[in-house]
Amino acid sequence: MKTGNIIASLTSSAIAALLSVSTIGAQGTLSGLGFGYPVGGVSIRAGGTAGSFGEFDAASPKNPASIGGLGSTLLAAQTEPEYRTLRSGGVKENSSTQRVPLLLVGLPLRRGIAVALSGSTFLDRNFSTVTSGTAVIDGTSYATLDRSDVRGSIADLRAAVGWRPNARVSLGIAGHLLTGDNVAVTSRGFSDTTQFGNVSDSSRVTYFGRAISVGADVQLRGGIAASASFRAGGSLEATVRDSVITKAGVPDRLGASLRYDGIPGTIFSVGVEQVMWSQMRALGSSAVQSHDATNWSVGGEAGGPSLLGAPTQVRLGYARNRLPFGVNDRRVNESRISAGFGIPLANNVAALDFSIQRANRSLQGGLAKESAWLVGFGLQIRPGGP
Repeated sequence: MKTGNIIASLTSSAIAALLSVSTIGAQGTLSGLGFGYPVGGVSIRAGGTAGSFGEFDAASPKNPASIGGLGSTLLAAQTEPEYRTLRSGGVKENSSTQRVPLLLVGLPLRRGIAVALSGSTFLDRNFSTVTSGTAVIDGTSYATLDRSDVRGSIADLRAAVGWRPNARVSLGIAGHLLTGDNVAVTSRGFSDTTQFGNVSDSSRVTYFGRAISVGADVQLRGGIAASASFRAGGSLEATVRDSVITKAGVPDRLGASLRYDGIPGTIFSVGVEQVMWSQMRALGSSAVQSHDATNWSVGGEAGGPSLLGAPTQVRLGYARNRLPFGVNDRRVNESRISAGFGIPLANNVAALDFSIQRANRSLQGGLAKESAWLVGFGLQIRPGGP
């Protein structure tokens, strides 16, 4: 058996799995193309409004000004599994991924100043494929079973400071470390196990980057408020075995939102953001096409029915997004419809949030479509009270 040739082939497959975006059907997902899916970095509360609350929600690490004037310690954790169905060329494939997309701790200090530490998922790329085929060894064909497993993500670790100098204005600044890796493991098994054993190989690419963000939140007149934030990306490096193989940039981001809270217990919001994903283009091969994206969302929250004597909040939202990675010049567009509710616990010391989002994604030209359910569960705890 020409083991060396098989291992070389598997090594090439592993690297291609990390850098190529041309095999939609092979990985069973549109959202995992390129370097992965932009999870969003918002709380489950904001997720119930399709992300429209992200700029001013203290538990969403987008705008550092949102923590200004934080009244008590805030602990937030959540999980958000996703269940996907891809349709391409008459083929239907189902896949799922489990995520813990956000952990956050916020601490109030003095004079309207607060600090927060958070870890959120910046990009997520996880999939497995199994294919059958044949291999010719010394002139004889043998049945094979090939498996590829890709496990990867990039996390955004943020340290933020917010300040509320008065009741109308909040300001904030934050530093970001982006770190993570992509690991591709490929293996080949033979039906004739009496002559051949299994072979496998793996490839790991590690990422490290930096960014800084600033933000502001201003209460205007008539129950109207505005929030805005800007992230300036620094360098983003890809390394293999501690050697830098390529450099790019963390995408700049500009976000803004308007909200109306003139009706007690009710909030309406519209948000928009521009993300310069093309700054990551140099990080991959020519097959990885990074496209800038303009995303917008609209949503609201209102008082709902009482549960065990406690008032609840119900949420609805809609969003239109463009995913950062496509196939050659074809881009992936996404629409989302969301709903959710929040339940206060222990006299408002804690809150349990639930959201469900229906996402529909399509590759330009109608070559492939993907639908997904994202189910979110979040818990917020404020030991000092609301």
